[in-house]
Amino acid sequence: MLERPISRAGWTRVAFGDVVRLSKARVADPEAAGIERVVGLEHIEPGDLRIRRWGDVADGTTFTTLFKPGQVLFGKRRAYQRKVAVADFEGVCSGDIYVLEPANDRLMPELLPFLCQTDAFFDHAVGTSAGSLSPRTNWTSLASFEFLLPPMQEQARLVEALSAADKLAEVQHELLASSESVFKALLKERIGRGFKPADYQGWEEDDEPNMCFVRLSDVASVDRGRFSHRPRNLPQFFGGPYPFAQTGDVAAARGRDFSASQYLSDEGVQYSKSFPPGTIFLTIAAVIGATGISTTETYCTDSVVGVVPKDPSDVDYLEYTLRFTRQYLEFEVATQTAQKNINLEVLRPLTIPWPSKDDRDAIAKELAAAESVIRTIETRQAATKKLMHEMLRANFEVPA
Repeated sequence: MLERPISRAGWTRVAFGDVVRLSKARVADPEAAGIERVVGLEHIEPGDLRIRRWGDVADGTTFTTLFKPGQVLFGKRRAYQRKVAVADFEGVCSGDIYVLEPANDRLMPELLPFLCQTDAFFDHAVGTSAGSLSPRTNWTSLASFEFLLPPMQEQARLVEALSAADKLAEVQHELLASSESVFKALLKERIGRGFKPADYQGWEEDDEPNMCFVRLSDVASVDRGRFSHRPRNLPQFFGGPYPFAQTGDVAAARGRDFSASQYLSDEGVQYSKSFPPGTIFLTIAAVIGATGISTTETYCTDSVVGVVPKDPSDVDYLEYTLRFTRQYLEFEVATQTAQKNINLEVLRPLTIPWPSKDDRDAIAKELAAAESVIRTIETRQAATKKLMHEMLRANFEVPA
């Protein structure tokens, strides 16, 4: 794509405001003007140039900033979130979104969104933001951002390369969405058709004649973690060699690849509880039902439960089963005071499908294969984004 060495002969240092303008188009009554879609900051995903979600103007909106296809939407509030997108439809957007477009023919329109994705541009936006709780940058500050503008021929070459990488990322996005749909359907088919809530009374006579049902406590120990000392954040409790699982660590694992972000000291472990390798950690407070499998002895907090299969070889099947129950636990079982939570009295009697050992192993293997496809696509998607980042850095972030 960019096989030729980068030459900066003829490149000109310019201010952002020299080649980009802020659109000030407004529409007082979007619905009367026939506009159907409304975009807020929550609809723009960091690092994704496409707008994949929006609201309906018919549901009511106070937004009046008009945008049209081809214009670039940049989130000026909390710019560190790196929210930039290219509109492919007409709509209105939040006042916390700037609508940008080329000011003249010195900048190719297709290059503008990539320019707005550079680290240098975001660093400038963040560095010029004001406010503590909800910092915002302003147009005057953004307009002062300086960069090297390539000649039009070089711009065309950059657009070709970056657009090709972006199209590849879009294909990978679609493949990922399809693969995740296949996995969810497979999980529902293999696990969900036999799942019964904990208070289900007729599981012995279920309509799945070849399916056995057990309570979770029949096939695994289910114990809550512990970290009873207060305050929790005293430094003498941390910094040692002992992994310590917290809610956020388990949530980030997405069922696999669990790792602890904190480590306890010799004093800290006196106030916690450890679980062996092959434990399924499950979150029971605030974040409900997230799972992760440990690969080493790990201590955990009291907002996490350790599920230890009686037969260690059942860990994968059991984790997939618990992962499927997450929606049930979160929306049907969890109680809420200051935050959502569930307890051992709910988890231990949880009724789950328990086919033959051969079938459990086959189901786990099939689900693992489907999930492996997802991870492969994610890895390739990350490599594509890294390539785009390197191209942007090499072309726009080298000092003059």
